[in-house]
Amino acid sequence: MLVIGLDTSTMVGGVSLVGPDGLVGEYVLNVRSTHSERLLPAVERVLEDAGVSLDTVDGIAVVTGPGSFTGLRIGAATAKGFAYALKKPVVGVSVLEALAWQFQWFSGLVCSLIDARRQTVYAQVFRRLQPVTGAVNCSVAAVVATCCSQSEPVLFAGDGALVYEQQLNDAWMVLPSREQRVLHTASVAGLGRKLLLEGRQTDAMTLVPTYMRKSEAELKWEQKT
Repeated sequence: MLVIGLDTSTMVGGVSLVGPDGLVGEYVLNVRSTHSERLLPAVERVLEDAGVSLDTVDGIAVVTGPGSFTGLRIGAATAKGFAYALKKPVVGVSVLEALAWQFQWFSGLVCSLIDARRQTVYAQVFRRLQPVTGAVNCSVAAVVATCCSQSEPVLFAGDGALVYEQQLNDAWMVLPSREQRVLHTASVAGLGRKLLLEGRQTDAMTLVPTYMRKSEAELKWEQKT
């Protein structure tokens, strides 16, 4: 099964192809431009370089959240469009789970951190891909306190581990190099491929982003009413 993975959850976005033998191609870019400008060109580039066409892809995996509200909508809409047009199965993937997949080799705990701004993060702790905690939207301090209660090393990954690096400096905390901390889209496609092979696809009609909190616009509107 050849799966294309899409990630638009953070400023670091990308596209990848993963097949039975592993990674076929990957395009990851960490620049300040909108995903609406670069997602489709990235899809085209990866497919062209891999020598395959979109209609030969067997499935689609897309990050559904949590993360950037606008970015998630762009990714979900693109994946739904591909699924409808090509009649291909699609599966939504949590960015927190995809980060755990990326670091499944780590023998301790993996804490996935996505920056939610204002000293808050989306976070979840895993041990060898199995959730140790639920996904939460909380302060960085609360995450550190939770991880401090564990009796084993904790590896921090995700853009939150870049933004709040200074708060993750205890001896028992493991920080990969900065370029390794960000989510690589191959992990999205790899995890998505596993889920699709298990028959755990998502109905394209009901595929929607997972935000985990209200948007700034919603909060401001509530303050006015």
